[in-house]
Amino acid sequence: MKDRFMLLLYMASVLILTSVHDVLFLSFFLLSLLLISGRDIFALLKKSFISVIFFNFTISISYIIFCLLKNEEWLSYVVLLNIRVFTLTFLTFLFVSKINIFKAVSFSKTLQYLLTLSYSQILTYRRSFEDFSLSLKSRLIQKPDRKDAYTFVSRVFSYFFKKSLENSREISQAMRSRGFFID
Repeated sequence: MKDRFMLLLYMASVLILTSVHDVLFLSFFLLSLLLISGRDIFALLKKSFISVIFFNFTISISYIIFCLLKNEEWLSYVVLLNIRVFTLTFLTFLFVSKINIFKAVSFSKTLQYLLTLSYSQILTYRRSFEDFSLSLKSRLIQKPDRKDAYTFVSRVFSYFFKKSLENSREISQAMRSRGFFID
């Protein structure tokens, strides 16, 4: 029951964070989350920062350049965007660390089934990526040069793309046979 309540609280929080455009409110919300996180604060901060740094940097720089070319004000929007994205990311990591998502969706067999499918895909892909990384390390004596790294990334991407297409067909067929798509 606690997990279901936390899921509802999480969804309400996401709705609030995406609706409110006040930097002070978002900052206060983030501060509250930091206090709630307890001992996990540094691990969650690190995960959140690593997760959003590329996205936030790319979007922020692009928006700043766009606004400078148009001679428009950019600071308030960039601050709002970065605080919102970081707060939502931190909230998500905090949520995942505090509850059992499988118990939270136990009220619906369909949601449990979809969550199980998604989770198994994530674990399979994570394991495959770790295997690819270890195979690259085992075959090279020294650090790979740029060409080798690009080749590795392109082949891994190609593998995951093909694997995703194959899995989507199989999962779709399995879901159809269980009555998920009633046309």
